[in-house]
Amino acid sequence: MLKGKIAILILLALLLAACGGQGLVEVTRIVEVEGEAVEVTRVVEGEAVEVTRVVEVEGEAMEVTRVVEEMVEVTPTPIGGELILYACLFDPDKLEVIFQTFQQQYGVDVTCLDMSSGEALERIRAESENPQGDVLFGTTNLSHVNLATDGLSQPYQGVGWNQLPDGSLKDPEGYWAGFYYGVIGFACSPERLEELGAECPGSWQDLLDPVFEDEIVIASPAASGTSYTVLSGLAQLYGEDEAFEYYHQLDPNIAQYTESGSAPGRMAAQGEFAIGIAFTHDIQVQQDAGLPVIISFPEEGTPFEIGGISIIAGTRNEAAARAWVDYVFSPAFQRYHNDVAHRIPVIPEVALAEGTVTLDDVTLIEGYDPTEWAALRDDLIARWQDEIGSQR
Repeated sequence: MLKGKIAILILLALLLAACGGQGLVEVTRIVEVEGEAVEVTRVVEGEAVEVTRVVEVEGEAMEVTRVVEEMVEVTPTPIGGELILYACLFDPDKLEVIFQTFQQQYGVDVTCLDMSSGEALERIRAESENPQGDVLFGTTNLSHVNLATDGLSQPYQGVGWNQLPDGSLKDPEGYWAGFYYGVIGFACSPERLEELGAECPGSWQDLLDPVFEDEIVIASPAASGTSYTVLSGLAQLYGEDEAFEYYHQLDPNIAQYTESGSAPGRMAAQGEFAIGIAFTHDIQVQQDAGLPVIISFPEEGTPFEIGGISIIAGTRNEAAARAWVDYVFSPAFQRYHNDVAHRIPVIPEVALAEGTVTLDDVTLIEGYDPTEWAALRDDLIARWQDEIGSQR
């Protein structure tokens, strides 16, 4: 809880200062360094200044480092109205802080409806004649690729799109852009593993051990982009037919196919099951909450996601939707997102929070491209439903 409050204060300080008035702006940043950490300085906008970090450890204030920062003045740009975001797989309290800073900058009230990627796609399709949402915010880029293919999103080549290199990080016409990365990991419950006399698996093959019968949870790939990332990753690793042979062997060990991609990590962290397969950043959120969960990665390689953002076709507030898409590529948002949600920024100059698991820290499945696999989703999901899902 402390870490969440600390991160919230960081974002408020940075963004409110950036949106402030003329002259000197007092910026208070709070970070966590073995307890409570307080960083205070006065900043002249547009100029580099030295910052003295003062941390409080066991009641004593200590200066620990000096850094150089630069504040850039941002002029408020009133837009007004309301913005409706779909998906929002993010802690609601931490989201609220972001919405407050956005509202102060643009005068836009933001509402976020939490739902899985599968639910979001179904809802957008159902509302296509009368769109109720404005932006699909987050989820794997396979959702955004499918929206664009179905004509349910509209292009915007904004700040973020122009920052990203050509390739798999963005749609070439601007229908979506990736704003974070995430890697698949195994969440292991030490308590359950001890009861089973087993160790946290370190490979995909380890998951087939009979000791894990009814002890593994993973989302349904039909409902969750997280689980489709796993399915497509296995198809890349083994080949499609061999991947389904593997899944048939794995299925007896699956206790439950959830609707939510983050739920397996939470369930393993709470000791309900021995293993949950989820994105690493979602497992780390459980560690932040103080739950005793171990993270491991398959030695054969793991797949990764490109978390995307796109504007829903027929948005009722296009100006606000565009402003939000630009906003998530700001360095302040990218760092905050990394601090509190552990997702990997796509903007290279953003400093990473301690403990961030990057693409370079794990063995990735060779040749895996989430954007290429996004285009194959419907056929792969149909096969999974026929061979696995319908047999449960």
